[in-house]
Amino acid sequence: MSEPHQPMHHVLLAYLFAGWHMRQMPRQTREQRRQRAAWARDHAARFAGRWFIIALLSWMLHMSPLGALFVIAGVPLLVIVFPVALIIGLLHLLLQILGQQRAGPPRIDPPQDWPDDDHRP
Repeated sequence: MSEPHQPMHHVLLAYLFAGWHMRQMPRQTREQRRQRAAWARDHAARFAGRWFIIALLSWMLHMSPLGALFVIAGVPLLVIVFPVALIIGLLHLLLQILGQQRAGPPRIDPPQDWPDDDHRP
């Protein structure tokens, strides 16, 4: 998303799908594949959370009195959106789990010593 004049559908796809970002990452060498897996491990949960929020909001809106506005030809559209969003969120969590297996756990910095509060001026 470095270009300021991207079409709106590109921005929306980049906001909702981890695969949109991963398709631009090279994967020829073993190190590049490890970097892709580390990126998926670190970022896929954020995309999953977005899809879970969409699923929750679609279900809540369907159950509210406004849910009748989203019924077309007797088909409640929000009932269809809910499982689709839930499945896409679960697929993003699976992507994170697979990235964790391939890249290993994230590096944790060693603990730092905190200064004593007793010696403040």
